[in-house]
Amino acid sequence: MKKVFLSLATIAFVAAGSLTVTSCGGDDSVTPVKPVEKSLKLTVETAPADIIAGERFELSIKTADGTPITGAELQIDGENLNIQSDENGIFGLQGPAGEVAFTAEYDGVVSNEVIVVVNPAEVVPSEGTGSFEFGGVTYESSESYVVFAGLGYLDANETQVGAYWITATISGAYEADVVFYTPATPSGTAPNGQTTYSYELPTATNTTGVSASVYQDGTQAAIGTTKDGVVMTFNATPNESGKAYMGKYSAISADINGSPFSVTFDGTSPYINGAAKSGAKGATTSFTSALKANTGKISFSNAKNVRFTK
Repeated sequence: MKKVFLSLATIAFVAAGSLTVTSCGGDDSVTPVKPVEKSLKLTVETAPADIIAGERFELSIKTADGTPITGAELQIDGENLNIQSDENGIFGLQGPAGEVAFTAEYDGVVSNEVIVVVNPAEVVPSEGTGSFEFGGVTYESSESYVVFAGLGYLDANETQVGAYWITATISGAYEADVVFYTPATPSGTAPNGQTTYSYELPTATNTTGVSASVYQDGTQAAIGTTKDGVVMTFNATPNESGKAYMGKYSAISADINGSPFSVTFDGTSPYINGAAKSGAKGATTSFTSALKANTGKISFSNAKNVRFTK
């Protein structure tokens, strides 16, 4: 059984001061290492208790006078990750448990190093019964997840925002993902000027289907997908801890690859919060898979490598 990691456990992290590298001296044939300049400051923005495996956390990069830097490159142990800071100097990340040494580089200048400890999260198993129909075959499943994927625009003009969700139902090497959204309404303005939103949890009356897709192990793109006729019926509710949804949900869509599609699950579905920040253009990036282009697939069968790209 695959395991999804969720927790609210408390951890500690170390935010080191500015790092200075000096030459070890000795043989003149060894090129001295230039001291790292101290004009860039990398900081952990997320509270220590909220740095959880698989959950979003943030680092910021600023100049000495506190000006955010856009386009700085994030590094782990000195290796660039192809992850750049946004217009507010923020790196939004998620990744597996462990201790990670981060630096950032901009215009040839390297920041101080910060050590981030990502706490192992509690294992929440999926239990229940379910199945999905695809390609004329019914796939039995005992494993399904409810995922909050974050806020996103609902229209091409980027005027209306909704909260996107996915149910991911797994059967062996196959996974059926149904994307849907619930309403979101403006709730205020963040310090960076972005609009913040409050959103509704899915219920039996507030879900709108977006797409249905099936993936197979080893494939980057869906082996079948549609955006037509997607209807999600959601009758599950959060448990007391908020770490799982209890109950039944099902979905249907137009034919996929010429055959009917449907999915149903009844039981305990672990809840995965893969949300980006409250601004609709936010994105969460997994630093464990940053070098892998995966923008066309939203799949949760390997939770530690999940990433979301808007």
